[in-house]
Order: sequence, then C-alpha cells, then structure tokens
Amino acid sequence: MEEYKKFFRQITVSIAIIMIIFVIGIIGFMILEKWSFFDAFYVTAITLSTVGYEMPYKISNVTKVFDALLIFSGISVVLYLISSLTALFVEGDFKKILGVLKMMKRLENISDHYIVVGGGKTGEYIIDDFMKNGVPHVVIEDDEKKIEKLLSRDEYKDLNYIIGDAKEEDVLIKANIFDAKGLLLTLPSDIDNLYIALTAKTLNPALYVVSRANDAEELRKLLYAGVDNVILPPEITGKRMSSMVLRPNVLSFFESFQMDFGENFNFEEVKIPDNSWMIGKKLRELEIPKKIDLVVIAVRNNRKTQFNPKSELVIKKGDSLVVIGDKEKIEKLKHYVIMQE
Repeated sequence: MEEYKKFFRQITVSIAIIMIIFVIGIIGFMILEKWSFFDAFYVTAITLSTVGYEMPYKISNVTKVFDALLIFSGISVVLYLISSLTALFVEGDFKKILGVLKMMKRLENISDHYIVVGGGKTGEYIIDDFMKNGVPHVVIEDDEKKIEKLLSRDEYKDLNYIIGDAKEEDVLIKANIFDAKGLLLTLPSDIDNLYIALTAKTLNPALYVVSRANDAEELRKLLYAGVDNVILPPEITGKRMSSMVLRPNVLSFFESFQMDFGENFNFEEVKIPDNSWMIGKKLRELEIPKKIDLVVIAVRNNRKTQFNPKSELVIKKGDSLVVIGDKEKIEKLKHYVIMQE
C-alpha cells in the first residue's frame, strides 16, 4: 500500500512541477520580452512540448538562456514522469493498483460486516472461516508485510483490508465501523485490545465485540469496556489437552464431524425477528425438521440456552434457534422465520 501511495505522490509531484515550470515560463517571457499573456503562453507551450517551431519574435540572449533552461527542466520532469508510468506497466503494478482501487470502492459500500483487527495467525483462522462462509469483513493490520502475506494466497485476492493502527478513530471509520455488525480483536496485547474496544464502542455502541485475552486478570476489564465475549487461548488450549486425555473418543468425534459431512454442514444460530410468525407458537408447530430438514439442537434467549428443546416449547421474542445441517438449508430457514404463515 505504501508503495502505491509513493507512486501516486511521484505522479502528483511531477505534474505539479510541470505546471509550476509552465507558469514560470509565462511570467518570465512576459517580464523579459514584454509579451502579452497569450503570446507568452503560446511560446511556453511550444518550448515545453519541444515541437520545434521557431520563435515568433526575435528575442534577447537572456531570453534564449531562459528558454533553454525551460526546455531542459521540462524534458527532465517529463522523462521522469514517463519512466514512472513505464515502470508501472512493465512491472505489473498497474493491475495491483486497480485491485487496491476496487477494494477501496468496496469499503465505501460495505455494511453489516465484521472488522477483524490483526492479520496474524489468529486473524488468519478467522478470515479463512469468513471467506468459506461468505461473511463480509474488513481486516485492519498495521504491519504491511502481514497483509502482503495474506494477499499472496489466491483465495485472498478480494480481501478487504486497511493498513493502519486500529487504536486510531480514523482507521476504524475507514473500515466503516458505523455500519459494522461486529468487531473481533486478535492482537497479542490485552491493553491494545482494551483500548480499541473502548474506542469502537464509543463510535458504535451496538457493535458486537469479541476479543482474545492472554491474562485472566484482564478479562474483567475487557468486559467492563463493553466486550461481549472474551476468549482465553491458554484456557482453551488447556481444556483441549485435558480432553485429549480424559475424553479422546468424544474429541475425535467432533474433529471428524466436519470431515465426514463436508464444509457445507454446519452449526448456526438463527435469530427469530420480533415480528416473526413463529412468535407464540410451539416448536412442533414450526415443523422445521420436516419442512427445512434441519435439526434444532437448542433455543437461546438472553444468553440462556435450552438444549434438546421439547416439542411443546413456546417460541418467544428474542429467541434464537441453534440448528445443525446443510448451509443452504440454514439459509432457507433464515427466510422461513420471516415469511408469513
């Protein structure tokens, strides 16, 4: 990204210098030869363009020296500009710049997306999952090398990213945080994650924030800052290792689950809108297994989860259905909950 900014600066500076030289030429001819503006403009134009026309008037030796300096200055800047443009096409950077411009256009229109702060190992796992599930997202990373590493993968060619420090409001605003759905903080520093969470919640109080934390003592501070969920990697690693010893068969079952059923088979939580026809009806009346071919494994409300819900369970406002099944059928369920009875 910085290379592209540098290139655009070079082009802009080159054009600005040419315009300055042009203005100097007009003013110089007007002063040295007492020409009118249009005569000075015309002579400056043919001088800088080096078209080879003769001077329309006899000029003094001082003016000849001035004219020669204009020619050399103009040629030097034009050659520099041409060499920059040639390098742009020859080295294949033009296609990359077009990709960056397209990405910037996508960022302007993106909404209901997730912002992933950090393009390291943790962030890469999140991006992989979002890419596979078609979830719109933007990655914020201050290390350009990490972004280049991600872009080197073919599946990341359309990655939306911003190179910058997420602790700065302007960077979060560039990621369109006002229209974002959620924020995922993966930085190794708990303090940085805490600061970003506070800033993000100030800009968008409705934002759903998930953060990692290395220290259990920082967990409470993150929750106070408005983080909705905090993940402790050491705790997860410890529980996984103990499960490998205490419940190896159960763990093996879950690990092989995705492999056996394929990537299109998934767990998902489907929110029931407040105006859904399902409100007030019993679970058996919805006939989800029959009409959608999905299994309802839980019903959630206000973070309380009722697993293996009974068929007589009445659906209330704020409920979500946790289902397991094919992704296409899950999408069908999302439309089913809002359709008229």
